[in-house]
Parts: sequence; structure tokens; C-alpha cells
Amino acid sequence: MSTYRIVCVTTQHPHRHIISVGVGGNDRNPSRRLTIAEVRRMIDSGDTFYTQSPTTERRARVHKDTCKEPFCMVATIRSSADAIRDNNLDYLPGCP
Repeated sequence: MSTYRIVCVTTQHPHRHIISVGVGGNDRNPSRRLTIAEVRRMIDSGDTFYTQSPTTERRARVHKDTCKEPFCMVATIRSSADAIRDNNLDYLPGCP
């Protein structure tokens, strides 16, 4: 079991679904790119993902989720509810 810090995301419209993430390194040069399917499988295998605020250094755990929009059942991921703005997946920079 490993722990990974998510540093950037790639999203897709219409609901800004996260389709891949960058882990390790930094937002301009992540060490590795993972699809959401890979992240979800890794979570099922016991790996942990988190984001970290650059201003407060608070961490937010990332967990599996399903899109809640009407007629949308896309399997995705989400930050913990206690996430502050700059450690929330929705506000991470886009991956290069």
C-alpha cells in the first residue's frame, strides 16, 4: 500500500469530470500520470491519495465517487468534504 499526493488534474466537460491526475513531483512536472480508472483500482487495493494546500499544508483525502448530476453516473474521485479551497481537487491546476 502506497500514498500518493495529487498535484494536478485533467478535466472533461460537461461536468468537469476529472479524467486523469498527476502525482508526485509538482503541478508543472508530475512524476506520474494516472487515469481515474487506475486511481479507483489503486484505492480498492489499499493505496491512499490526497491533496495538500500550498498555503496551510492541510491535507484532504481523496476517495471514489460517482457524478451526482441528473442522468450522469460517471465513476470519478472527489476530495474529502473538509477540504479547503486550495487543496480541493476542483481547484488544483491543470496537468501539462
